[in-house]
Amino acid sequence: MKRSILSATLALSSCTATPALAQTVNGCGTAAIPKADVANKSKLTVQADCFGKTKTLASDAKALRRERLKVIANVPGTPANPTPSTAPITESSAPYFTTSLVVRSVTMGCEVSFKPDYKALFSGSFTVSRSGAVAAAMLLASCGGSDAEPASGGTVVPSGSPSLPIPQPAPTTTPTPAPTSAPIGISATPVSYYGTERIWANLAYRASEWMNVVGGSNAYGNPNTSGRIFLMAPNAVFNGQSARITCTWLGAGRVYIAGANASYGDHTASTTWTPSGPPGKHGSIWIDVAESDGAFRDLDCREPGVVSNGRLDQRYVDDMKLYRVVRFLDWSKANSNLPITWATRSLPNQQIANTWTGDQPLEDQIEIANATGADAWFTIPWNADDDYVRRMAGLIRDTLKGKAYFETGNEVWNWAFPVTTQALNEGAARNLSPEKWTNTFYRYAEKTIENNKILTDVFKAQPQRLVRVASFQSGQVWALDRFMEFRDAAQWVDAIADAPYFGLDDMNTDTPIKGTQAELFARLETVRREFIANTTAIAAAAKRYGKLSMIYEGGQGTVSTDVNASVNEAMQRSPLMEAAYDRYLADLRAVHTGPLMLFNSTGPTSKYGSWGQHEFTGQPLMNAPKRRAILRAVEQR
Repeated sequence: MKRSILSATLALSSCTATPALAQTVNGCGTAAIPKADVANKSKLTVQADCFGKTKTLASDAKALRRERLKVIANVPGTPANPTPSTAPITESSAPYFTTSLVVRSVTMGCEVSFKPDYKALFSGSFTVSRSGAVAAAMLLASCGGSDAEPASGGTVVPSGSPSLPIPQPAPTTTPTPAPTSAPIGISATPVSYYGTERIWANLAYRASEWMNVVGGSNAYGNPNTSGRIFLMAPNAVFNGQSARITCTWLGAGRVYIAGANASYGDHTASTTWTPSGPPGKHGSIWIDVAESDGAFRDLDCREPGVVSNGRLDQRYVDDMKLYRVVRFLDWSKANSNLPITWATRSLPNQQIANTWTGDQPLEDQIEIANATGADAWFTIPWNADDDYVRRMAGLIRDTLKGKAYFETGNEVWNWAFPVTTQALNEGAARNLSPEKWTNTFYRYAEKTIENNKILTDVFKAQPQRLVRVASFQSGQVWALDRFMEFRDAAQWVDAIADAPYFGLDDMNTDTPIKGTQAELFARLETVRREFIANTTAIAAAAKRYGKLSMIYEGGQGTVSTDVNASVNEAMQRSPLMEAAYDRYLADLRAVHTGPLMLFNSTGPTSKYGSWGQHEFTGQPLMNAPKRRAILRAVEQR
């Protein structure tokens, strides 16, 4: 998720060491920096020297390998020779910006977070204010380990020097994909009446939960007495055209349909949907049901002549055929983290009664994968019981045509989700590790082993169709190592995945962002390279363990405030975004051996994020730069 979670979760305090480092080193104090000490340069220097002399890492007494810190000072002035919009951005051509310093550190096992003025990721770079550069360097040095160098050893180099001492994330040039390069996949967006992607031919099917329900729900998920449901928009509405819709149903009840020129017949209601704005602001149509006999069911709404593929809209099937793997994270209870059993799961051809939990029928997910010819990636909710896992695996084995990827939970490293706290508490209750934070990843490993043993047994006659995945924060090799060292975890996983999102964090502030499109994309390119370095570290660790490497989510993840919304929207639709995705996909293919799962299939561009690879069903390709890049990457494979 989604996608600025990274910033939110890393910056849990003004300075937070990684769990592994939040321990006491004899004679040096704790490696976690209290908020009050962030500006205490003398105290931090003493700690840095102490940790450096001990040559130990607090959590496990292993030496921390750190390359020297470098501080690159930018001098005032306008960037010279900005990168042309049609040329790839390279280190030598990317403009540098005023009023900032870049502190770069290449480390193993150390992560420090800064908010609001600082952000750091190991094996990456981060931007800090000029006044904060020395303090930031000290904070990094104070994480501990051998050869840690305090800020006084940094190098200050004016912008434009012939040789900038900036570590280059590999790869820095666009490689030519090999014929066997990693396939591109997608996270499928669930249907929603306020969304911009039609999935089902029936516009009423699971487009919203029933609202204002009176009398509870019947066996079909519809109101016993009365309620309201919103419809999905037809494709014509996304493209600025009106559409006539007719609804039919079984059972008794009085029905009202919103819209223009409504008409009614025997168990039918028709209306005209005229778009009231662009996709995402296209207006809404709803149906009210009253005086039901308790058997109201099979509500079906569609326009005349719609082309279907089974229950699916054919246009949706055609759009999704671009991808080799489809991930159904947001179709499960993984993020809501609610309990689920086989008896309480959602069933096909039933509406959503009362409350939205994220749970969508497995049969619906399988139908989409089969219709599009894709493999499918499923997320097992953390609180699913063993019977659910076994029956889920059996249904998928027997009805899915392609491979099945499974992961347990979603982002168990991410404190924005309740599953992470649950994993920590469960691990601590089981005394899996004396180190508090290690319990999170030991419990993640234990839970994954438990589920994957069931999956392996269910697929024992077809092992080639099963891929068992464990996922981690991009660049967080420490957590991956903790997971893999737990008992026999390495035996029960086939693949390691991360989520290397890239974006401009300063777009999400109340300060108007400045710069031309070329300048903004040059800054975005710097961030993109940082996260390529992070995902490269994960890929290298996966190779070390003899596992496939892949990304479970990824893409640009910029969100913005109202102040910068228009700038963000312009970037999302710029040809430079296509070029950024060209480099991004090529770099990912150069380091990963498994699917590259982008997030997500379709969604409007807004200040809340622009996650869709196109903005709405039927969007002209000339206005969808990310999708153009994906099409080209698929053709190159």
